[in-house]
Amino acid sequence: MKKQEQNQSKKTLHIDEYESSFLKPTSTVARCGKSVYICSDFHKKLTRIVCILGDGEITLTDYIHNVLKEHFENFGDEINTMHAMNQKPIL
Repeated sequence: MKKQEQNQSKKTLHIDEYESSFLKPTSTVARCGKSVYICSDFHKKLTRIVCILGDGEITLTDYIHNVLKEHFENFGDEINTMHAMNQKPIL
């Protein structure tokens, strides 16, 4: 297989992984969550991702839920380690 074909194959795999990880509906209902404020630039980008790539099948809440879920799964050990390191005795 040529290098260009290999790269194209890898990109397709990454696209499939991205879609299956982030562009899927969740059971999260926006009105049951909490408000979070983000900069307008991020909001515009996220809205475009959801509208264009999500094909009307997912909400902004779904996308953010999926991104954060993946983040916590990937970095949960590091977060817990940092938290344990920063704990201060009460007395």
